[in-house]
Amino acid sequence: MQQGWLSGYLDGSYKPENTVTLEEAATGVLKLLGYTAEDLSGSYPYAQLALYQSLGLDANITATQGSTMTRRNMMYLFYNLLNAETKDGQVYAATLGYTLNSNNEIDYLSMVSDTMEGPYVVEGSLSDIVSSTNKTVYRNGYASSADAVQKYDVIYYNDSTIWAYANAVTGTYQSASPSTSSPTSVAVAGNTYETETSEAAYALSTLGGLNVGDIVTLLLGREGKVAYALPAEEYADTVAGVVTATGTATYYNAVGNAYTARTITVTATDGNSYTYPCSNTSIEEGNLVSIGFGSSETDVSILKTSSVTGKVSGRTIGSRTMADDVRILDVNDTNAVRVYYSRLNGAVLESGDVRYCATNDAGEITDLILKDFTGDLYEYGIITSAKNNSDEMSVSGEYTYLVNGEKKTLSTNGKSLNASSGPARLTIKNGQLDSVWALYQIKNPDSVTQLGVTKDDESWLFADDCAVYLYQNLQYSLAREDRKYVICQMVRPT
Repeated sequence: MQQGWLSGYLDGSYKPENTVTLEEAATGVLKLLGYTAEDLSGSYPYAQLALYQSLGLDANITATQGSTMTRRNMMYLFYNLLNAETKDGQVYAATLGYTLNSNNEIDYLSMVSDTMEGPYVVEGSLSDIVSSTNKTVYRNGYASSADAVQKYDVIYYNDSTIWAYANAVTGTYQSASPSTSSPTSVAVAGNTYETETSEAAYALSTLGGLNVGDIVTLLLGREGKVAYALPAEEYADTVAGVVTATGTATYYNAVGNAYTARTITVTATDGNSYTYPCSNTSIEEGNLVSIGFGSSETDVSILKTSSVTGKVSGRTIGSRTMADDVRILDVNDTNAVRVYYSRLNGAVLESGDVRYCATNDAGEITDLILKDFTGDLYEYGIITSAKNNSDEMSVSGEYTYLVNGEKKTLSTNGKSLNASSGPARLTIKNGQLDSVWALYQIKNPDSVTQLGVTKDDESWLFADDCAVYLYQNLQYSLAREDRKYVICQMVRPT
């Protein structure tokens, strides 16, 4: 009352035991935003409720004029208040000292970071760092438990929550910037990582015992920065993935002498690409490989195939359970893309669909490599014109196509794509159209909704990035309403 945000009744009473109506709560909030009676046009409570609605303070609130505010409605009212603008045009949360992001919204990550302790590396048990009593535990972004936290996890915590990250990178320590005596970033396995802690910078410096040329493990925190580093043999982990390229790179030995080594680039099951020295010339693009690490060398071997079959339902494949942070990779000849288990929900995996499966001690699937199963490795569009030219001397082609409504053209010399007009799956290599596969056409469907399309008692769901085209007057265009011709990315193109 001293601030003038709430006032009593006309008889001078306050009645703190009474419930609060929508218009009373809205009036108090408007005063917090700096509005006074002079800013209102009309009588109480209509003027107050009109302004309350125009400012967006009513989002998710179910109370109406004269009804009592519940705790849930009050929660939404104060949440809406934080994001509303004051009479002076400021976001109210900013007047309370909260940080705003580039969209002029409350930066909740900054709020959490301000109260967060860490990073710390688990060397014994979690309890050596912080008590988990009455705290929610997340591991790798998923709700978990204190028992799931393992050695070498990177930990952050505040009064209510513990965040654990099991994210490590192992490979040859190639370089440091700005210098090896005081590194702020390091290159390992073909990628560059910033240091997050002084402990990591020290370990990777000339004073810390890890030198350029060593095989090291970087323990990464929540922003992908290095929280700590240690010799690879102490971490004792392997990497599984597909070889997407071969090449050469310059490395340095323990005394600083440069040498050139053959390399392979591997897209691992975590979806990231890493580069490793590999003298074994029998390892080629498209091979599934396992990478093991010793104190002075990298061991590359062909993965032994293993499979799992059954219908995917939630986090299960048939009778098998996937770990919360399961890593799934879909690969074709030399390309790979990470997918998430929700992408596979409802699909049936047969023996030829899975090339590799790994499990943890609990029997949960931790890594899965699929054989060109989802279709996510391709672009999808419309071939609007195609000319495949060949004679006794040469082969060529001229193609015009649409991807997400954007028109593109391609001319080829020395090869023909043997394409024809219509919806197609497009393979893009190095930014160029490389091959075309005609897609199943759904003409004149029985119904088209926001979720999918049906015809003759069959149905197809739209992917999140599905493109829907309207075909009329011999032209294709991205459809908005009255969709008559559909192209969509399905789990497996037909």
